[in-house]
Order: sequence, then structure tokens, then C-alpha cells
Amino acid sequence: MSDEQASRAGSMFGPYHLKRLLGRGGMGEVYEAEHTVKEWTVAVKLLSESFSRDPVFRERMKREARTAGRLQEPHVVPVHDYGEIDGQIFLEMRLVEGTDLDSVLKRFGPLTPPRAVAVITQIASALDAAHAAGVMHRDVKPQNILVTADDFAYLVDFGIASATTDEKLTQLGTAVGTWKYMAPERFSDAEVTYRADIYALACVLFECLTGAPPYRADSAGMLVSAHMMDPIPAPSQRRPDIPKAFDAVIARGMAKRPEDRYASAGDLALAAKQALSHPDQDRAATILRRSQEAALPTAVNPDPRLSTAPPPRPYQPAFNTPPPSPSAAPYYQGASANWGGPPPQFANATPWGQPPPRPRRNVWLIVAAVAVVFVLLGSGLGIWLVTRPDPEPPPPRRWRPTVSAPCCSARPISTP
Repeated sequence: MSDEQASRAGSMFGPYHLKRLLGRGGMGEVYEAEHTVKEWTVAVKLLSESFSRDPVFRERMKREARTAGRLQEPHVVPVHDYGEIDGQIFLEMRLVEGTDLDSVLKRFGPLTPPRAVAVITQIASALDAAHAAGVMHRDVKPQNILVTADDFAYLVDFGIASATTDEKLTQLGTAVGTWKYMAPERFSDAEVTYRADIYALACVLFECLTGAPPYRADSAGMLVSAHMMDPIPAPSQRRPDIPKAFDAVIARGMAKRPEDRYASAGDLALAAKQALSHPDQDRAATILRRSQEAALPTAVNPDPRLSTAPPPRPYQPAFNTPPPSPSAAPYYQGASANWGGPPPQFANATPWGQPPPRPRRNVWLIVAAVAVVFVLLGSGLGIWLVTRPDPEPPPPRRWRPTVSAPCCSARPISTP
């Protein structure tokens, strides 16, 4: 049975018209939906029956979703609303046109080190904001990272994963996918802190660089044992072209003891940047700058003739790449075919085969010329005012008394 046949696309869920199935996992389904009352398009996550009926999870999710909804960080997909309709828990989120990182890695292979660092830096920013607000994510993995065609990265599922206990994650088929990135303390009775998210982020960085998670096992038990007992793998041994400086970054980020890891996700991202060569550091900075510029509201160009390249269509990258097949982006659509390669060209670059735009006049020369004209006019006016002869005074006027007729006659008001 296909996803379209088994999905609820085309049906109504409360005020939501479920238009398209975007993804499905152990925790539920995600749909592109239109809110028929507010008249906007959003992403709606419908949690599975097992989660919706769990009273402990319901209370934790309400609390965590309320906190996560207050996170004001560009790389966090905000939760607009949450609640329950006909006994099923739902979350309304912003619809992001991107592809989950897991699909990107599976389709295009590992990222270049500069692009990997750019993605990790953005996710680290989201985690630091969440940790400062007292929110743990608990499920940092490539499936929960969305990347747009301009390399802008989002971390999703805040308020859901953080409300889920580790025991619950062992059910519903989510264990193996999540355990690839889970810190050792989460498999024991030890206290779990925000540094478990840092461990998971280091695992994601390892996979971005090498194309595979740090530990690979045939069973969940072997995977748990690897996280707790096996030596930390070195990415340079998986791919010789990776700078060896990344080995130390991964070793500290994936330290078995939480206190031996980086103090923040931002510290991990900074160390990863410093592990790059100087040219690659510049490339990573360019990728980050381009992604931030692409996320800003588009300014209206008052003169369309100043741009020689046609504007990109909505929700499509400005560079020319072949569009992916619909099955390549199971979470959200809009994947680029440039993953792992050099950064795409900017949207306003002159296309090959077209003449360059006509040189515009030097505005400053025009301003200077106008200023000189005003100075000369002012100087001439001043000289004329000084040298002109004094005007003759007007002849004196004779004084004549004038008598004006009364406009009306006054009458006394008689008193009774």
C-alpha cells in the first residue's frame, strides 16, 4: 500500500484540509495542510495513537511544546499551535520548503567539510537557544534537520522529542534510527543533561563528513554496546581527505562522560570551524552568509532593468539545478542537486552567453556637478546683493482723516 493510499491527504482534520503527506515515522505523520479559518498553509503533525493515548506523554508534550513555542531562533521551526482533535494530538508548525538531511546524505553522499560545518553551526545555534531556555531536544538526528536549497538549516520536532521518555523511544519502531545518535548515559540510570544533545550533534557531524553514522550494528543491542564501550571512531580513517583535526573534534564531542564534552553546542561548532583549512573556513563563511541572505525577506527592485537574470520562481532555488524526484524528499520538498559540491552561484549573476549589463552613470559625479552649479548660483546672487544700487525710497504719503459710516445703529435693550 502506497503512502498516498494509506494517507489522509484530501480529508479534513478539524479546521485543517490535509493536502499532501510529507512524511511518516514512528511518532506520526506530517501533512501539508491549509487552515480553512486562518487561510494559511502550514505543516501539521498528527501523532500516532500510542502517543496520543499516553497520559504522561500528553502532559509532558503540552509543557514542552509551550516552552518550545517561545523559542525565538531562526533555525528552530516554530510551533504555532497544538492540541487535540477527536482524541488525536496534533502540532501546527511552519511549512518549510526543504529536505531532511538524512535524505540528502543518502542521495548525494557526504557533504564537503565546509558545507558540513555550515549546517552544524546553524543547528548548534538552535540547540544553544533551546538549552538556554531549559529545553532539551533529545532526538537530534539527520531526519530532524531540514536543509533548504540555499543551505539554511532548521531543527524540527522541538516539544515532541523532548516530551518523550527513553523507554517510549524503544517502541514504535523509532529505536534504531534514534539510537545511532544517543549518548551513552541515556542507556543507563545516569542523569541525562543537555550534553546528550551535544553528543548527538557530534554524531551528526561525523555522518555529514563520512556519509555514515559513527557506529553501525546489526541489532539495537550491539548499537547500544558500541555507544557505551567501543572506541570513538576517527572520521579521517573513514575518509582520508578529511582533515585530521576533525578527529579531535569528534573525540571530544562524543566523549563517553558528559563532563568531558564541549560545554555548549556552539563550542562544538567553533571547534569544527577551526578544524577546517583557511580556504575552507572562507568557504564555510560564504555558505553561511548566502544561507542567511536567502532567508531574509526579498527586497523589491524598483528598476527591473538593473537585474539581467530572471527572478526565481517561488520555492525554487535561484541557481539552475535539475529538480529531484518527489520520492527524494520524503519530509518536505525542495531538495537541491548541489549537495556536497561547491556553493551555487548567486541569483543575480549574469548568465553565460548574455552581454553584461550596461554600465550605469556615476551617481557621485552627477551629484558633484549639481553641487557646483548651486555654489555658483549662490555666489552670483551674493555678489549682486552687495553691488546693486540702493533703491529710492517711496514718496511720503499725505495723511487724510477718514470717517467711516457706522455699519449699524445701536439700540438700548429695554429692561422690563
